[in-house]
Amino acid sequence: MRKGKRYFSLILAGLLAVSLLAGCGGQEKKDKNTLTVAIAADPPTLDPHAASIDSAVNNLNPVYETLVKYDDDGEIVPCLATEWERIDDLRWRFKLRNDVKFHNGEKMTANDVLFSFKRATGPEGAKVAYIMSAIDAENCVVEDDYTIVIATHEPFGPLIGYLPYIGAVVVSEKEFTENPEKAAMNPVGTGPFKFIEWKKNDQCSYERFDDYWGEKPSYKNLIIRTIVEANSRVIELESGTVDIAYSIPANDIERLKENENTDVVERLSTTVEYLDMNVTKKPLDDVRVRQAIDYAINEQAIEDIVYRGTASYSPTTVTPGMKYFDDSDTDYRYDVKKAKQLLKEAGVSDLKLTLICSESVTRLNAATIIQSMLSDVGIDVEIQSYESGTVLNMIDAGETELFIMGFGAVGFPEPDNNIYGPFHSKQIPTNNMGFYKDPKLDEMLDEQRFMMDGPEREKLIKDIQKYLRENLPVIPLANTKQVIGIRSNIKNFVPTQASSHFVDKVDIE
Repeated sequence: MRKGKRYFSLILAGLLAVSLLAGCGGQEKKDKNTLTVAIAADPPTLDPHAASIDSAVNNLNPVYETLVKYDDDGEIVPCLATEWERIDDLRWRFKLRNDVKFHNGEKMTANDVLFSFKRATGPEGAKVAYIMSAIDAENCVVEDDYTIVIATHEPFGPLIGYLPYIGAVVVSEKEFTENPEKAAMNPVGTGPFKFIEWKKNDQCSYERFDDYWGEKPSYKNLIIRTIVEANSRVIELESGTVDIAYSIPANDIERLKENENTDVVERLSTTVEYLDMNVTKKPLDDVRVRQAIDYAINEQAIEDIVYRGTASYSPTTVTPGMKYFDDSDTDYRYDVKKAKQLLKEAGVSDLKLTLICSESVTRLNAATIIQSMLSDVGIDVEIQSYESGTVLNMIDAGETELFIMGFGAVGFPEPDNNIYGPFHSKQIPTNNMGFYKDPKLDEMLDEQRFMMDGPEREKLIKDIQKYLRENLPVIPLANTKQVIGIRSNIKNFVPTQASSHFVDKVDIE
């Protein structure tokens, strides 16, 4: 197998850009009662039921909590709920903690949970509807102050795996009833930190909640800063004005590891970057053409050249770190001869396609390599790059042929998210952006949702992955990593698989 060495010259200029140096790392910060975290974008909102992207979720994680959560190993554990049981196909009973206070001093009860789920499934929750729409809030029942029965519209086995999602946080009914506009801008939750202030395009600040029901943070103050430019995040990490910096570029990893005052922590994410194909455009409706494109692409070369250690390979959108990952067929399929043979069998020659991508340097580099690889099998590709909003509008309108996209969960590693969203026909075009319609796949996707976790559901989800690898509605390119820089005196920070993280267990030495 070729390693794609000749593709280096295609993107050499972008990859050899020299990162700005910032000396040897500066002095440790003297204030050990304040943790400063740098993220790459300002939150568009602080309303959890309108928060659909990681910049908002990371600013809300210190404040809000869910009934259950994922631990560091990806297992579901209690949070605001102490225990739960499935009553029947449509109903689940949750017992709640009786010692939880909101930051306004009010006790949390089952009425707050019911209010939260009604709001999340109503008009205010449009941004989280993809996840929360499974819940039938009108038929949820408060049995007593600390017991609630949650209903679903249809049998939904993965419910517990979705409840750590931001849309399922418990908000204060009092706050959102008395002044919903204020509550949406000044979050009041049950979490380990109280929200203090949001300076837009600058930072959010928080203070330890001393009446928190759980283990309290070891430090008092938390600041989450918006630093859009990656080089600036790295420089501030090296200088010590930032303790933790998210989204570290591949260029800077080795330097941060070699610096005695900084380090890098990495974890494979739940996100897969993939080449999507609009199957309403001929000849992309022919599975042999999609297979030919798959065989023509050397994913290992893309990972080596573009991601340089910050991504691995996943044969489908269920990633190796997720539950029920199918490891029976994980080899790269790069084979130019096979690709040409499949195109010949499909009666396709002189094929011209347009590949759309956002202005992300990473995606542009990947597109350039894909363009060259497809030319090797006789496919002429034109690359067009636009800002991300324009790309999404073009996809929704069905105007694309090929495009590079990423999909993954913000906050949870439940496999249903990574297969139902991108591939069920009901999700066209919101999440199923290639307009892929397959009644057999729809049936399998629906069936696994009806099942409780266990061997039967595991087998079906693995069968779905095999089916996806054969029929190729998308071609996975890279399972990206969470790459986070930390100061050397920061201990006990564990990144999640998703792109939202928790810092309340961090110690500052």
